Amino acid sequence: MKKFAKITAVALVAIMALALLVACGPASDPQKAIDALKKHEYTAAKDTTLVPAALTLAGVKGVDAVVSGSKTVKDGDKNKVESVTIVYFTDSAAAKDAWAKVEEYAKKDNKDNDSDWTVKQSGAMIYWGTSAAIKAAR
Repeated sequence: MKKFAKITAVALVAIMALALLVACGPASDPQKAIDALKKHEYTAAKDTTLVPAALTLAGVKGVDAVVSGSKTVKDGDKNKVESVTIVYFTDSAAAKDAWAKVEEYAKKDNKDNDSDWTVKQSGAMIYWGTSAAIKAAR
C-alpha cells in the first residue's frame, strides 16, 4: 500500500509540473491572445501580412499570423515597456524549423537588454517578450 501511495504521489507531481509548463506560454489561438492582452490593458494587434511577409523574406516559412502587444508601466521613477510578440506557424514542424532565425530576431528586439526577456517555442508558436506581457497573453 505504501508503494502505491508513493507511485501515485510521484505521478501527480509529474502531471502538475506538466500542467504548469503548458500554462506558462501565451494562448495558442491568436484571437484569444489578443483578447487576453486587451483585458490586461495592453495595446494588441494581429498581423497576417506585413510581419509574416518580412519573416518570409528572411527565410522563415510557414508563418500564419503574428500577434503583438505592449503597454507602458511605472517602474519606480521611470517608465518600462512590457511587450510580447507571438508568431503563429501553420504547424509545429514549421516553428521548429524557424526557431534559430526567429530566436536571433527576437534577441535583437530586446533593445534595452532587459534581463526579464524570454524567447521560447511552444508547439506551433514562437513567442518573446517580458514575462509580465507573456503572462498577460494567456
